[in-house]
Amino acid sequence: MNAFDAPRIDALARALELSPRQLLVAAMRLARADAADSANEAERRRRALAQVCVAPPATEAVAALLLTPIASYAQDDIDRALANLWPVLPSADV
Repeated sequence: MNAFDAPRIDALARALELSPRQLLVAAMRLARADAADSANEAERRRRALAQVCVAPPATEAVAALLLTPIASYAQDDIDRALANLWPVLPSADV
């Protein structure tokens, strides 16, 4: 998928019982996470999806920022905003 394919993103989000924005946030977290965080890729995905499901509603608004053109220097600000709204839960709590 080289271009943004909204129907496929929507279908995947529905299949995972997420909003498209929640899916975007989970994908961003997975993409930015260090692969060494977990030797088990399936567990990393499960944890990211579980965390986005319990994220506060404001996370949806912050995720909307990810859909707008953002200069690379602003990515850290977006990461901090998401971190404030969606703290990482210990895996035992998920």
